[in-house]
Amino acid sequence: MSDTSSRPRNLCWAISVLGLILLIIGFVIRVQGQSSAMAPALVAAINVILLGIMGVFRCIFARNQALEEAAARQYSQTHGKTELFEDADEAVRLATRANQQYMKYAVPVMTVLLGIAEIVFCLIVWFQWKRVPAFPSAENPMPLAILGVCCCIAVLIAGSYFVGASRESGCRWLRPAGAWLFFTGILYLLAGVALFFEFFGKYVEVADIYIARGALIALLILAIELVLSFIIEFYRPRMPGEEERPLPESRILALFTEPGGVARNVAASLDYQFGFQVSEAWFYRFLERTVMPLLCLMAVALWLQTCIVVVSTEEQGIMERFGRVVNREPLMPGLYFKLPAPFERLLRFPVEHIQTLTLGGHEESAEHEDHDGHKDGDHHEEAEHHDDEDERIVLWSTKHADKESNFIVAMRRQASLEAKDETEGSAPPLSIGLLAAHIPLYYKVNDIYSYLYGQGDPGKTLKSLATRELIKYLAQSDFEDILGSQRHNAGNELRALIQAAADEARLGVEIVFVSLAGLHPPVDVGPSYDLVEASAEVKSQQILLAKAYAAGSAPASDAASRTLLDQATAYKQSKMMVSKAEAERFERQLKAYDASPAIFKLNSFLEAFDTATKESRKYLITGEPFQEVFNLDLEKKVNAGLLDLDLDNIDISGQGLGNQEQQQQ
Repeated sequence: MSDTSSRPRNLCWAISVLGLILLIIGFVIRVQGQSSAMAPALVAAINVILLGIMGVFRCIFARNQALEEAAARQYSQTHGKTELFEDADEAVRLATRANQQYMKYAVPVMTVLLGIAEIVFCLIVWFQWKRVPAFPSAENPMPLAILGVCCCIAVLIAGSYFVGASRESGCRWLRPAGAWLFFTGILYLLAGVALFFEFFGKYVEVADIYIARGALIALLILAIELVLSFIIEFYRPRMPGEEERPLPESRILALFTEPGGVARNVAASLDYQFGFQVSEAWFYRFLERTVMPLLCLMAVALWLQTCIVVVSTEEQGIMERFGRVVNREPLMPGLYFKLPAPFERLLRFPVEHIQTLTLGGHEESAEHEDHDGHKDGDHHEEAEHHDDEDERIVLWSTKHADKESNFIVAMRRQASLEAKDETEGSAPPLSIGLLAAHIPLYYKVNDIYSYLYGQGDPGKTLKSLATRELIKYLAQSDFEDILGSQRHNAGNELRALIQAAADEARLGVEIVFVSLAGLHPPVDVGPSYDLVEASAEVKSQQILLAKAYAAGSAPASDAASRTLLDQATAYKQSKMMVSKAEAERFERQLKAYDASPAIFKLNSFLEAFDTATKESRKYLITGEPFQEVFNLDLEKKVNAGLLDLDLDNIDISGQGLGNQEQQQQ
């Protein structure tokens, strides 16, 4: 093809227009489908437009130089060396200088600026996506998904044409835009796949953002390559007569758009390093003929390995063929054969493992992905982690997790105490409290089909249901009961409520245990709550001491009062009986006096005399006085003789002896 042909320029315009059409279609899909994966595709389409325009200017400058050189040669042949020919030679120099300056300054500057702009865009979008809690989904994703796939098919066909045309003379600048056109088509296909997932309800919340992040990373790598391409091209060795290589041409995309060129590049590098034609040696030719078929054979063998799937001992599986479930009954552990991926896949899940999720906390457990794409937590490491947590003693003044959620709980006892202080007829006070929750919930899957296909994200659905039941239960529970004596019963009741909600949602899970050991007051009020609890304990102590004092003082007071009553009653009875007895005695004495006054007086005198001289020794003297002389022995007898004993008054038990001695004294 002649260098003065306008075909390279027209092809560059055509690929730019195609990129513009893709940009408009992608913008429609991005807006109507809320597709985050379309954002990197739009940037790739802009790259196609800019690289195509860059190729247009390169073709224009090269064509102008070729036209001026052809005109100069024609004038030289026709007129020889004349003044007119000198003007034509000057025009050639101007056209050549414009072409060289465009290649030396404009192309590197535009390439580096384009790469820097894309790097900044990728970083800004990446950090914006990290702050977004949830991504919206399309209302009708199927037409948009089909449009994206159709764009991919059209781009692959057009890209193959443009990459093939880039091998023609003067059309090399089609190759950078053609490679980016292929990349744009792949991104459109991935965005369509994400929309297909949304339509079928599979991985709705993760497919779009994961595909978008992967595409953004790929775009970032290509943008870094654009920035580094200037340095690489500056130090790249050049061979005499070597074909011009556009600076923005991506070597990474060339691996996919022109895989045959990789072998040629390797051969050229070897020839340059060794200084002779290594690529012409028989051994290199042998490797060139055998390595690629061997690699293809290995890739096919690796692909066929997906036909064999092993369901391990504690797992069950569900077979899918072209996206449809083959068996609703779970596959038991064993060896199974299926069509190679992606035609069939076997979803496996460890149904015998106890799964764990956290209510109120935000700790994330490690996950791994099996070869069928199903995610599953590392349950052994997670169990060991929770065992270590159980062994630690965590006070209320420290957080139980990195992030904890506060829940409202009723304070019935506080409300009842405040209600006593309110006047009658007023509304009862409302007392509520806050509890920081970090509650592990343990469950296992008992119906794998319902678990995998009943909800889009069963783990998140179960966490939402459990959180809802937790909020409802805490709102109608008492603050002190839930932290005290009723905590174990509350865990059992909450487990039953969550199980009922999970059965109603057909999640296919069995709630094994709900631990409320992580309930505590918020950390910020922990010290104040400790002071309140300490005051309550002191109050309870004083109340118990008062009750103990009351319990000990009441019987003593009752006994003292009873003693006083008994003494008063006895004194009363004594006074009444003594007065009555004295009255009766007086009446009898009066009768005795009336009967014989002399004898009564004598008897009274003798009784008084006997009473007055009871402790004195008395002697009775008979006969006429002063007629006899009496010798009285007034000494006290110490030892009584046997004849002096009063045997009639002796008590055999020995008590009479004591009485006799008292009488003698």
